[in-house]
Amino acid sequence: MELKSGFVALVGRPNVGKSTLLNQILGRKIAITAAKPQTTRNRIRGVLHNSQGQIVFVDTPGIIKPRHKLDERLEASIRRALKEVDVVAHVVDISKPPGEEEIRIARMLSQSGQLAILVGNKSDLVLHSEGRLDPYLSLAPYRHVLAVSAQLERGLDSLVEILWDLLPEGLPYFPEDVVTDQTEDFYISEAIREKILEQTRDEVPHSVAVTVEERQTRSDQLIYIRASIYVERSTQKAIIIGNHGQMLKRIGQLTRRDLEQYYGKQVYLDLWVKVRGHWRDQEAWLARFGYPQSEK
Repeated sequence: MELKSGFVALVGRPNVGKSTLLNQILGRKIAITAAKPQTTRNRIRGVLHNSQGQIVFVDTPGIIKPRHKLDERLEASIRRALKEVDVVAHVVDISKPPGEEEIRIARMLSQSGQLAILVGNKSDLVLHSEGRLDPYLSLAPYRHVLAVSAQLERGLDSLVEILWDLLPEGLPYFPEDVVTDQTEDFYISEAIREKILEQTRDEVPHSVAVTVEERQTRSDQLIYIRASIYVERSTQKAIIIGNHGQMLKRIGQLTRRDLEQYYGKQVYLDLWVKVRGHWRDQEAWLARFGYPQSEK
């Protein structure tokens, strides 16, 4: 049997469950999840291996109407992903009708000419999924349409089988022991940002960026990590630190728990909160935080 290998982009508006879908298909957490827009800001690759070959999933940021340079860079990242993959899975919330974001995504799909399928996620939120995706069908030429529940792991096997059918024959792109191409520092910064998203108010998450400043293995049982949390206003800094430092302590405790599971050893996590005004509109800081250049 000839092996198959290819790239599949997961695209959709914020909070439709793309990252949860990716994590469930791979059977491990490689992308952070939270009930806040812009949880995913970078393209994250996750690799599925089996006897049929290899599927490289590309989790992309949720598409919104750009409001500043960061949003422009995120949309440019999505457009590049559409050009570089073999199949696009447009993930939608099956419990809601299409909105402005879905129309925007469908326009991108039509312009790209890429092979696309429609995945109605969150089928656990509706009594019957029949007909729920009909309003989406006129938006773009989808090769397949199906309903799934990433939360309940329902319909995921059917989704993967459809992808195997659509992917071209080819040799694997990654070794069998590779599940993601994330770096350690990226994983750490995302783990910290996930806890901030979970613990803070709506005004804070969009303005947060995290960088790992230092990472040292101090012994066989201890790793030291120093990271900086950047926000745009001093009021946001005060929220993250909290009364007598309690919020920052909570964020650190929750993150450390995940990192200790990841490393299998004790983690000393040293967090600092800094203010960098309007960083989302400053090219130099966007580059420092690892967001790709937007297309001209």
